[in-house]
Amino acid sequence: MASLHVMAHIFRFFLPATGVVAAGERVELSRDDAQRMQTVLRLEAGEAIEVADGTGRVFAATIDAPKLGTVLLGAELAGQPSLMPIRVLLAQSGPRADDAVEKLVELGVGEIGPLLAAGRRREARTDRWKRIAAGAAAQAKLPCIPTIREPMGYADALAAGAIVCSHEEHDTPLADALAAATRPITLLIGPESGFGADELAAARIVGCPIVTLGDTVLRTETAAIVAAVLVRDHLQT
Repeated sequence: MASLHVMAHIFRFFLPATGVVAAGERVELSRDDAQRMQTVLRLEAGEAIEVADGTGRVFAATIDAPKLGTVLLGAELAGQPSLMPIRVLLAQSGPRADDAVEKLVELGVGEIGPLLAAGRRREARTDRWKRIAAGAAAQAKLPCIPTIREPMGYADALAAGAIVCSHEEHDTPLADALAAATRPITLLIGPESGFGADELAAARIVGCPIVTLGDTVLRTETAAIVAAVLVRDHLQT
């Protein structure tokens, strides 16, 4: 009986911003990644990994010195996926928003940021979101880390390509809104209390479509993930 060959998982790491790199170079990972490589993943010298330079280029690599976090770059890997032209703006902070950011990155969403809607209860920790995005991008084997934007006001977010996701009211089927939207498509996800009447009126004044994601009331983080999946499916068809 033939033996079953199981391919080992190849971990991906992102280089700090160090400029242009090339095959054959020895490069150094960040201190946090070096520690994770050695103490968490327990990878050893000579083991294969992948290294992304943050601009979309990804290299096969081997570990040189785990304690120092140095690796030797091999050939550049072709055929890397692109981030999706989707921007998700969340009017929520805290652990639930952190979970949403992680899953949105895994889905390949290109940009994520806080939305300063009226029902927002606390300030967003974009520094924390950036750390979460980096880890999720490595896990998902993305070629680069999605952009974490600075907080954006609701009125400013009602620009070309914006779609307001609301469980209170809706005017347009999601499919119609997506068919008419420019790129990137910007999904506005409200707080747990939903968007206020004034906010929905403001969207209508500028012609921004208001859509629903179904008959049930979704939590903010669930709505963000569902909306991103639906838009991704639309863009891939």
